[in-house]
Amino acid sequence: MRRVSLVKAAPPAAGTAEGTGAAGHYDVEAPFEGCLTRVIRVPVRIVTLVLILPVRMVWDVLAVCGRALRRTLWVPFARAMGRVWRQALAPVLYALFVWPWWALWRYVLAPAGRGLVWLAKAVGAGIAWAATGTWAGLAWLGRTLVVAPLSLLYRYVLTPAGHGALALARAVGAGLAWLGRNLVAAPAALLYRYVLRPVGLGVVAVVLGVGAGLAWSWRWLVVAPCALLYRYVLTPLGHGAVAMVRGVGAGLAWLWRYLVVEPCRFVHRWVLRPVGRGIAVVAREVADAVGHAWRVAGRISRAVLRFFGWLLRVLFADPAVWVWRHAVRPFGRGLRDGVWRPVARAVREAGRGVRAALASARASVRETRAELRRALFGGPRVGSPVPKGGALPGSGRVPWDAGSPHNSATPPGVSGAKRDDADFRTR
Repeated sequence: MRRVSLVKAAPPAAGTAEGTGAAGHYDVEAPFEGCLTRVIRVPVRIVTLVLILPVRMVWDVLAVCGRALRRTLWVPFARAMGRVWRQALAPVLYALFVWPWWALWRYVLAPAGRGLVWLAKAVGAGIAWAATGTWAGLAWLGRTLVVAPLSLLYRYVLTPAGHGALALARAVGAGLAWLGRNLVAAPAALLYRYVLRPVGLGVVAVVLGVGAGLAWSWRWLVVAPCALLYRYVLTPLGHGAVAMVRGVGAGLAWLWRYLVVEPCRFVHRWVLRPVGRGIAVVAREVADAVGHAWRVAGRISRAVLRFFGWLLRVLFADPAVWVWRHAVRPFGRGLRDGVWRPVARAVREAGRGVRAALASARASVRETRAELRRALFGGPRVGSPVPKGGALPGSGRVPWDAGSPHNSATPPGVSGAKRDDADFRTR
């Protein structure tokens, strides 16, 4: 027989066949919600929405102001500070604190260190060379003055004397060994075999007998009475004490169970657990209501902020854009195309004319000066050297070379037709 559930099942998602059986009922059941949950949910959500809505609107306003400040103040300030750091502070700090130490290391300490290392290597090489020569001389003196005489003394004096002393010691040792064997070892062996060993065996027999008597006395006078006392006196008393302790413990356990544990269990089952479940339901509903109210308040605050944004755009931004687009920009473009550009073009043309007039005046002055110089001082000498770099001779006159167009020795066609002295301007 099919079991019928009294709890309403949650409908499945659209377009899915999961959760439906052959008869069309749903397999996945929704979690059971008691009447207390449904009674608490709506008032709690309304109260939390009323309380959360101002907080959410203030939060959204602060977030918008923070983003605006970030875009308009913090990011430009950070970029300006970064540019100031890269272009002003970092070079100054590098020049004040890094470059002096780097220059001191590169141009003072490093060369001085390399010089000291080279000097130390040279001094070490000299000391090593002197020590090697000294050691070689001392080794030669030692071999010649010490090792050779000592080797001769050892070979021709000490070795024969040692061999003789060794032979004498062997002979003396053999004599002493014979005397020890016949005068000490034989009497000692006889004393051990016929005197010390019998006495020792007798002493061991006496000690063993005394030990056996003491062991028999300990066993029958001490151990046996203690065993009888433990078996027939202490063991029954211990069993009785254990039985009494067990009975008292069982009584105390019964009293603890029915006077403490069972009341605590009753209070936990019928008082604390229902109250805790109610508190958990209220807390869960409050938390869900706070989350739901926060989301709803976010949508409301977003709608309100969008309305105020639309109002500001309609009242201020759109009129300003319309004025800029239909009045300021056309007027500025007309002013630029009709006034600024023609005036700038006329100023540029006037500047070009003034520069041309000044250039022609300078050319006329140069020509007049050249004619006066030729009339007073004459032309340059043929073959005079031309100084490089624009330097003039000692007389301060402009040199006349063979390649000059004013020199009669210059063939026509080399540098073109003869020109005035304006070509002899110093560079």
